[in-house]
Amino acid sequence: MDVDDGDAGLELVHLLRRITGRLDLMAAEFAAANGLHPTDLRALIHLLDARREELAATPGWLSGKLALNSASVTALVDRLVRAGYVRRTRDNRDRRRVLLTVQDEAIRLGWSFYGGIITDMVDAMREFDGAELAVARRFLDRMHDVVRADKPTNPVVRLVPLDEATTERLLSVAVHEARPTDVMPTQDGADTWTPATENAFREFHRSHFHGANGTVMYAVESEGSLTGMIRMARVSQDEAETGMWLGRSARGKGIGTAALRALVAEAAAAGVRTIVADTTSGNSAALGALRTCGATLTHHGDDVRAELPIG
Repeated sequence: MDVDDGDAGLELVHLLRRITGRLDLMAAEFAAANGLHPTDLRALIHLLDARREELAATPGWLSGKLALNSASVTALVDRLVRAGYVRRTRDNRDRRRVLLTVQDEAIRLGWSFYGGIITDMVDAMREFDGAELAVARRFLDRMHDVVRADKPTNPVVRLVPLDEATTERLLSVAVHEARPTDVMPTQDGADTWTPATENAFREFHRSHFHGANGTVMYAVESEGSLTGMIRMARVSQDEAETGMWLGRSARGKGIGTAALRALVAEAAAAGVRTIVADTTSGNSAALGALRTCGATLTHHGDDVRAELPIG
């Protein structure tokens, strides 16, 4: 589509460019003042985001974010560790896996430089009401989707029926990349991982091994790693209900859509004619996957009912 010079959207693009240009200049000043390579600063920003989102950050994950090979990431992390900004630890659940954690010193340093502009920006936002900020958030989310480097492709996924070993691997993903309430019903809404909630996870999934209670649960595997779970619960001879969760690092990559397509194939083979799902209007990822796979969505207030015919 052609863009006219007078297009209001183009004016916003230029405004975004000016803002990002100024922020990039500030980042360069910060890096130079603290003896950091620009890529080191980018790495710290990604690791800070991971900390805020409670995401388990590994060297491999960081390599993907920075588009660097493993040797370059190792050298980069070595520099950040020596500077006291990052700490390496072994994953308690998988001693072969190394986790990267931002140290408080890096947070203090960043706040000393960026604290003023962050405060000013938050103060400026108080000039807008909640509805206006919600529109701004939706706009910025959409712009981020357009420019981000890791746009969804067509990932290959495999659905792995749950057993004891797979459930333990899936539990590790859940603990590091999701909340208990994201992945299972919890007692009294418990939303912190403890030995009790981990055992509850095991028991909940064991209760559905081999299609027990009419529900088949699959671990979603992509590129050799488990990323989440999808289920198919038989409602009637012709209808099945589905639901899914993905770890934070797997979201926004098309894995959910690919997993849903794979489940449709499983359902068709089992003689199911319709898949249904219940979600909310705020769950844009689920709605996008359902639409892409051909579901019809019916809204009831904030609740959304999806019906996906098969065949």
